[in-house]
Amino acid sequence: MIAVATAAAIFAVLYYLGLFLPGYTVWHTFSIEGTGEGEPELIELKGRRVRVFDKGRVIFETPIFCRVSNMIYSDIDRDSEKELILLNYNPGEFGSRRPFWVRFDPPVYRQHIYIYRYRPGEELVRPVWMASDIGVKACDFETVSEDVIRIRDKNGDETNWMWISFGLRCVD
Repeated sequence: MIAVATAAAIFAVLYYLGLFLPGYTVWHTFSIEGTGEGEPELIELKGRRVRVFDKGRVIFETPIFCRVSNMIYSDIDRDSEKELILLNYNPGEFGSRRPFWVRFDPPVYRQHIYIYRYRPGEELVRPVWMASDIGVKACDFETVSEDVIRIRDKNGDETNWMWISFGLRCVD
């Protein structure tokens, strides 16, 4: 009984550390330095987590169980302010704010795209859009232009996505 409990605990720890995420995912490590007024001084993707620094301190970091594979800092919604766009895995499809008809959100890692905005006067990073499961098994994404991102799926197919109304939509 103790051996089974120990094995289950080890599996749970390894699972939540992200060791069983899909092998097709491309994991990046890089940083983006602030380029002007109204931008954070540094955005860092390291160890599958994102941290945003301003005035020498961390003002935002992704939750501990959120595993980020790539990030883009771009004006995706064309409002003259850049957004932080994350391609990540998170347990569950909806998080704490699930639709009323969903009673239970299984804690299985699912891929999402999250969009955040930096508020310079408040020195905060706030969520703009937290996508449910994106419906594409993305291995990576990149910027095509300031307001278009290209998602490459596990089969190598590429699709272009834009912010339309409220949310990202495939425009191919």
